[in-house]
Amino acid sequence: MSELVQALGELDALIRELGAGEEADKQKVLLNEMLDGVKG
Repeated sequence: MSELVQALGELDALIRELGAGEEADKQKVLLNEMLDGVKG
């Protein structure tokens, strides 16, 4: 799981570097919702 978190963090940084911070925020919210569904 830690490797997944690291990879997602790197992807988030890349998206922000490319100037799509708003899109990165939306994706982060969706991923958190999906992971909460898996945990719960």
